[in-house]
Amino acid sequence: MKDKNRSLMFLLLLSAISLLLPVGCKQKNEEEKAQSITGFNFFNRLPGLWHGPVSSSTTAGSFDMWYSDFRPIAPGQISQFSLLDTNTNNSFSFFIVKYNDKLSIAMRTEGCHKDTCCVTYEVMDSAVESEGFYHFRDFVRGNKRACTVFKFTGDEMKVTTWTNKFNKSDTLVWHSTWTAKLGGRNNATEAIAHFKYPQPVMTKDFTNAFRNMIESIFFNADSDPYNSTSQPYVGSITANISIANNLPVNSTDQVFLVFTTNPLFNGTTYIADNLKYISRYVLLSVNTKSYMIRDVHPGSYYVYALVDKNHDGTFQSGDYVSSNINNLFVVPENQNVNIYTNIDFIIPL
Repeated sequence: MKDKNRSLMFLLLLSAISLLLPVGCKQKNEEEKAQSITGFNFFNRLPGLWHGPVSSSTTAGSFDMWYSDFRPIAPGQISQFSLLDTNTNNSFSFFIVKYNDKLSIAMRTEGCHKDTCCVTYEVMDSAVESEGFYHFRDFVRGNKRACTVFKFTGDEMKVTTWTNKFNKSDTLVWHSTWTAKLGGRNNATEAIAHFKYPQPVMTKDFTNAFRNMIESIFFNADSDPYNSTSQPYVGSITANISIANNLPVNSTDQVFLVFTTNPLFNGTTYIADNLKYISRYVLLSVNTKSYMIRDVHPGSYYVYALVDKNHDGTFQSGDYVSSNINNLFVVPENQNVNIYTNIDFIIPL
């Protein structure tokens, strides 16, 4: 009987080992796959709310402050979507692709003004993880067309881009620099857990994405291998805006909508430091009654509405605001949410 019990225990032990081995091997394989992808730790550095000035040599000019909300939208993809006004938007997305028979990190940059968009793709070709250095270049023409460098130092990120000015220059020239500070990472916590991000899994197969092309840039959404409508997980906001009848406005006024992940007020006390939690903002015509904001990360937001009477882009005396300073709402995954804001209060002198 004792020998029989020993045999049973031995079989149970073997069974337990057989169940554990595949898990261990799978984990090891995932780690090895991640190590084989150049600069994979970039995915761990990027999640968060970032803000800082942009200097540029382009016709778009420079900006005193640009806010970006980077969150995972897939196990091996992280993105941010920005709006400057109703006509201008910008998005960055980083994801794992198969290209030249290996897995690499791709960067997708989309800039749109009115109905004209330009989408560029670059691939990470080198990284120095210990120094927080990551280098991207054009998939086809390499550094002859464009390159972008990300440099992380503590809670700061510097992004510098060089281009050949749409083939107008024989050498790369400086395009723009964004010097950003980290506002916080809590915005990305839920998405990181949801996707078990980051995972070394392919998002898109780019084996033939740039066939017969001289550079990895697109001006037509139909030919874009990963166009805006294909982006997963994100939802949208339909903002419905009203202005009290006793508040006079003119045609040059603008409505400024600000979306934050943390409140800007404690009771009625304004917390200026919480501007670092801005996720997105948009400038609208004062006549706008309804506006849809696409590609919004799922999650909770506070919305603040302002008629910027002195056109300085900030909340100042004499500007009109919504008296509802706790307008909290949730954006569901892959769904639209309607929100309502009534601008009904004059900031006192």
